Amino acid sequence: MLSIANLKSFAGAAAAALARQSDLADFELYCSSGEELIARLNYTSDIACRGVEEVKSSAADGFAIRIVLRRDSREIATASEAGDLSLESLRRALERARRAAVVDPYFPGLPDGPMTVRLAPLPRGDLIGAPDRVIVEAAWAIVRRALEAFARRKPSALALPGLIIGGDVTIIRDRIAIAGSRFADIRTDQSAHFSASVTAIVEALEAKGSATALGSSLEEIRRLGALGGDAVERAMRLKGGERLAGGRYRLMLGPQPVAEILNNMVIPSLTAGSFYAASSAYHGRFGAPVMDPRLSIADDPRMEAGAVRRRISCEGLPAGRVDLIRDGRLIGLLSNFYDARRLAADDGRREKLGSAAADAIEIAPVNGYRLGEGGGRRFDAHPGTAASNVLMRARDGLGERAMLNALGDGIYVGRVWYTYPINGQRAGDFTCTVTGDSYLVKGGKPAAPLVPNCVRINAALDEVFRAVVAAGNRRAAAPIWGSSEAYYVPALVVDSLELSAIAPALLRLK
Repeated sequence: MLSIANLKSFAGAAAAALARQSDLADFELYCSSGEELIARLNYTSDIACRGVEEVKSSAADGFAIRIVLRRDSREIATASEAGDLSLESLRRALERARRAAVVDPYFPGLPDGPMTVRLAPLPRGDLIGAPDRVIVEAAWAIVRRALEAFARRKPSALALPGLIIGGDVTIIRDRIAIAGSRFADIRTDQSAHFSASVTAIVEALEAKGSATALGSSLEEIRRLGALGGDAVERAMRLKGGERLAGGRYRLMLGPQPVAEILNNMVIPSLTAGSFYAASSAYHGRFGAPVMDPRLSIADDPRMEAGAVRRRISCEGLPAGRVDLIRDGRLIGLLSNFYDARRLAADDGRREKLGSAAADAIEIAPVNGYRLGEGGGRRFDAHPGTAASNVLMRARDGLGERAMLNALGDGIYVGRVWYTYPINGQRAGDFTCTVTGDSYLVKGGKPAAPLVPNCVRINAALDEVFRAVVAAGNRRAAAPIWGSSEAYYVPALVVDSLELSAIAPALLRLK
């Protein structure tokens, strides 16, 4: 990765060169250097395997420019260059941008925050410069601890257990520098975090368990070996599960299912862009109650214990906390600069936000990030809207035993996957499959494991978040595969959700 000094030096020289272009009214220069490292777990007891696959990496260095031409304040263009941070490369990008200029009638101008900002010192986390061997050692520690746990718990008569240890350990790190005609300074940032997910399957016992972790330090990543043992222990406790018939059941959703629903349904609906497009599941409900009054949700990129830490957005604006839902009421939206201004000027704004919204609500454009597929910041991505650390807080939360008592007779759902909207995002309807770490509860006590992938949840958001019987008093870190956000959420007991059975024949096809 390139150093902050390298990025800052180029940003300063490039900004000075762009400032001399007489045909430009405004410009923005964005430089980034990022890296994603992935070690995949691949252990199978009954066939030859590597245990840990060769570590894969994806790195990208480069810059992007956005320019506004003087002849029309709404005529804009973008271009990017990979690998080469030089003035000659800048000249090539500028020529391409001029040829590709278009007039955007909704363009509100480039972000115009304060000309100078005083940021906290760059984080000095040890993960940003950690050697590659750290991720390899963590992956092998997970496999070793998983095998040790299985050796202790394996039934002596089980000759071919079909033990599978899968998952991955991923490190994402990036550095950025931003300069522009609307800034008097060059703004820099860097971040690094990891996520880990482990799934243990014992095919002979039809057992499945998982464990996950998020963090931002070497100390945390060196403790990841425990995940292997945790996943195997959970799988062995859930062996020989039962199947369910379709119907309505009271459910206790663990942190992972809550985070999964937030990631795929709620957070995409809490953006200025989704309200502008009239695609939000909370269309017309800004300022109104949308969840149980005990629940609050916020995004905090500066959360000290959060895995994803950012000082500035990819539009050069200071990053800050956004309260989205407070005491069940929708009070804030995530947004980049473009979407915030576009929604504010929309003639249909009143209908889209709803009658409970104030006449002049303030949407802070502090969530504009250029993110790649892995969630790291990339120069060749356009500014979009994303959260960083999503926190759900539950007032008057209960401990685990009290939560199970509140569940009574029902189902504890520990993990889901394939969560997606049905009938369109705005309808608020979704489906997901209960994939593991789940069991039946009778009289507030675990009664029997649930066979993985035997039922699917079909529900609406209000059936989940407006029908909360009880909420947990402890937030757990819950990484979601493919998500750029980190989630810290409690468990929720939900009154009644529809489950549909998945036929055993279909399970065999999986």
